[in-house]
Amino acid sequence: MSEVPSAVAEQSPVRIGAFMTLAALGFAALIGVIAIADADGTGSAVGTGAGVALTVFIAGGTIACALACLVRRRTEILALGAIAASALAIDLFVLATWREIDDETYAKLTAIAFVWTLFGLPLLGLSLAVRPREQLARALYLGATLAAILAGLIATWLIWSTGGEVTPLSPIGLTAVADESLLRPLAVTLVLLSTLWFGALAASRLEQSEA
Repeated sequence: MSEVPSAVAEQSPVRIGAFMTLAALGFAALIGVIAIADADGTGSAVGTGAGVALTVFIAGGTIACALACLVRRRTEILALGAIAASALAIDLFVLATWREIDDETYAKLTAIAFVWTLFGLPLLGLSLAVRPREQLARALYLGATLAAILAGLIATWLIWSTGGEVTPLSPIGLTAVADESLLRPLAVTLVLLSTLWFGALAASRLEQSEA
């Protein structure tokens, strides 16, 4: 009898992630269809549908990796956080498309959700691709993780502190950056993220070949 609660506990992160995903996508589907029906003209309806679909596919990559991590019991907290950010990004964007919300704070929150959705993708992908055991692979893996988190924090601050219009799908292309001194560190973190990511992958494969 004691095995049943244990099995339920082991499955709970997967169930939570799956329910979050289904709820977010169900809401997006409903509001997206309503937005298409309310659009003025065929061209506007097609544009609305394409925008919603593109948004779902962009965030869907992160959701797919997060669910895979949950099934494999890797970085479960990160995976659940990535699903939450992706779900929030999708639903905020779809709701804004339907209701034509033109609020600066709302746009910033949507953009920030997209930032963590985008930076969550390489972190989750790396968690799926490598299982670092030796010192080199662990160091590169940790470096890539820290670079992604730092880049996300910098981008979040730039979006929140900026003035003027913020485009949710292009959060780095701001119209008025409040602290331009952070743009150079942001570029550095992006370079480090990309190089350390593939470095960790190569080091992990080297470990496997020598095992």
